[in-house]
Amino acid sequence: MGTARRLAVARLVSLSGGSAAYIALVAAIYGETGSALWVSAAIFSSVVASVASAPFAGWIGDHFDRRAVLIGADLAAACVSLAMAATAAHAVALVVLLGVSSVVQSPFGPASASALPAVVPPADVPRANALIAATSSAGYLVGPLLGGAVLGVGASPATLFAVDAATFVFSALVVVVSIRRPFGRGSTQEHPGVFAGFRVISRERALRIPVLAGMVSLLGVGIVDVASYPLSLHLHGGAAGYGAMTGLLGGGGLIGAALAARALRASASRVLMVAFAASAVGLALAGAAPVLAIGLVGMAVAGGGRGLGDVAAVTLLQARAADVVRSRVFAAQDGAAHVAFSVSAFTGGLLVEGAGARGAFAAAAVFGVCAALLAARAG
Repeated sequence: MGTARRLAVARLVSLSGGSAAYIALVAAIYGETGSALWVSAAIFSSVVASVASAPFAGWIGDHFDRRAVLIGADLAAACVSLAMAATAAHAVALVVLLGVSSVVQSPFGPASASALPAVVPPADVPRANALIAATSSAGYLVGPLLGGAVLGVGASPATLFAVDAATFVFSALVVVVSIRRPFGRGSTQEHPGVFAGFRVISRERALRIPVLAGMVSLLGVGIVDVASYPLSLHLHGGAAGYGAMTGLLGGGGLIGAALAARALRASASRVLMVAFAASAVGLALAGAAPVLAIGLVGMAVAGGGRGLGDVAAVTLLQARAADVVRSRVFAAQDGAAHVAFSVSAFTGGLLVEGAGARGAFAAAAVFGVCAALLAARAG
C-alpha cells in the first residue's frame, strides 16, 4: 500500500492546485470580459478537448511504460500552467490553453488506474482505489476553497497558475523519486488502434453494463449541477445554500470513497448497484425537501453514493479489462462519461425551465434508479 499512499498524496496536491487554478481561471476570464459566455466557452473547450483526446490518451497508456506516461503528463501540464500564468490577462489564450491542458493531462487518469493492479497486491487493490479516490475528492473539495481564499486576499490569477504548475512538478517528482516499482505497460499489437477500448467495451457485456450504468448515473449528476442553485433559491438558501449543497455533494463523495474499502469486500457489482440506488434516494430527498437542511442531507447522501460508485466502477474495470488494453478501456469510459455529463448539463437547463428545480431533481433521481437497475445486471 506504500505505493498507493504516495500516489494518493501526489494526486491530492496536484488536484488541489488544479481546482484552485480553475477558480482563478474563471475569475480571470470573467474579470477580463465581464461575460459568462466566455466562461462557458472555457468549459466547452475543456470538455471537447477531453472527449476528443480520450482515445489517444488510452493508446498512450497502453503503448508506453505507464510510469513514464504519468511523469510526462504531469510535466506537460506544468508547462501549460506556466503558459496560463504568462497569459492570465488574455481571455482567448486562457480558453485555448484550458483545452490544451485537458489534452496533455488526459493520459494520466487511464494510465494510473491501469497501473495500480501492477504496483499493489491483488487483495489491496480495492483499498488502494478507495484511498486514491478519497484523496482526489478531498483535492476537489479543498482546492476551490483555497483558490477563492487566496484570490480574496489579493493574489493574482497568474500566481495561482504558477502554483498549479508547481503542484504538477511535485506529482511528477513523487513518481520519479519515491516509486521505483515497474508500472507495467499494455500492448497496441494484440488490440491495435486508438478505439480498441470502445470496441472491447461494446463487445464484452461484463464491461459494457457498468460503463452504461455510469453514463446513466452521470446524466442525473449533470442535471443536478444545473438545478441546485434554483432549488437553493426555492428553499431560501441563496448563494450560501447553493455552496453548501455543492460542497456536501463533494464531501459526501469523499466519505463514500473512504467507505468503499470496507464495502468492496463484497461483490463490486453489488456495491455499484447499492451506490447508484443511494445516490437516487439522496437526490429524491433533496428535490422533495421542504427546508434547506433536509436538502443538504439529501445532497450528502447522493454524494456518498457517487463516491462509493466511482470506486466500485474502477475496481470492476480493473478486474475485468485485460491489461494489454486496460488504459484504452478506462479512456473510453472517461470519454463516454464526458459526453453523458455534457448532454445532461444542457438538458438540465431545459428541465429546470419546463419542470422547475424539483422536477429536475426528480428526473435526476429516476436516472439514478435506472443506473442501479443496470448495475444489478453487471454480474
